[in-house]
Amino acid sequence: MARRTLSDGLEDGNAGGSGVECTAMNTTGVTIGRTRPALPRVADYLRAVVDLGRRSLRPALPALAFLYFYRVGMGAYMALSNYSYSLGPDAMAAVLPVLVVMVGFLPMLLLVYTPFLPLQDGILQGAPISFLPAIRRVLEMSWTFTLSGIAQLVVFFVPFLFAGIALGLLLPDSASEADPSRLGILALVLIAGFAWMLIAGFLLMFATPAVVLDAEGPVQSIRTSMRLVVGNLGAVLGRLFAFAFLATVLYLVATMPAQILNAVERASGTTSAPLKIAGVIWTSAIDTLSFPFWVAALLVLYRSLVPHASAARAGAPVTLEDEYGPATATNAPFE
Repeated sequence: MARRTLSDGLEDGNAGGSGVECTAMNTTGVTIGRTRPALPRVADYLRAVVDLGRRSLRPALPALAFLYFYRVGMGAYMALSNYSYSLGPDAMAAVLPVLVVMVGFLPMLLLVYTPFLPLQDGILQGAPISFLPAIRRVLEMSWTFTLSGIAQLVVFFVPFLFAGIALGLLLPDSASEADPSRLGILALVLIAGFAWMLIAGFLLMFATPAVVLDAEGPVQSIRTSMRLVVGNLGAVLGRLFAFAFLATVLYLVATMPAQILNAVERASGTTSAPLKIAGVIWTSAIDTLSFPFWVAALLVLYRSLVPHASAARAGAPVTLEDEYGPATATNAPFE
């Protein structure tokens, strides 16, 4: 009898056999009929994302509180800083928030952002965990995770680096030497560079879940992500677009009070610190509460295409090699 869940998107059941085969006569082994994972319908996908994001709010409450106050502090500093001068101490004050964000990015990535993946993955398996074990799991994978991040940055920025070199060669020495054809090529190179960054981000969207959840290597995770995205291009893009559109509309509605405060400040013609702080407090709360749902949008897609090893063995048809072969990071990521 078939059984379908939103977490894995698979239908159970084995294909009927048509005879008896022996593995000794078939060097590739006996395949009992692996079925291809199917993504949930758009409506089911959106419901699964909302449910997973909502269920992860309570166990992640300490991390969300830390993220909220971090965003409030940085937002308040940015809102109240004076950027009217480009030299002297005021210039350093303008650069300081950027430096703080760059220095604090890696700890925030390891301790707040990435742990949402194993946290929500445990919820999907029906065995929710607290946030501290999720952080511990990410820290255990920190070396592989770092190498994966470097590999992804190479994929992102090496083509853009070549585009920058080409820009330097194409730029005229002075405004009087500007050639319309050269400027046209310059614009095309810029567009191609930014287009590649968007395409690369889309192709690598499953690389980090593959590393953190299924213990894949840095290069293997990139191949896995590209294979999943290219093999399900229309389905993945359509579901992400549906979620992004809905999330953007809800975000604009939710942040309307902050927009009203900004409009009141502009209408008054004076800078009001209380109004700025109130807007930052409200916007930071909306950003923090919406973050688990963005992670859930990625994780639901990933686990629909790459089911848990236990779920695949319990329900989906498998090969005899996978059933009786030794455990690996691919077929038994939690062992």
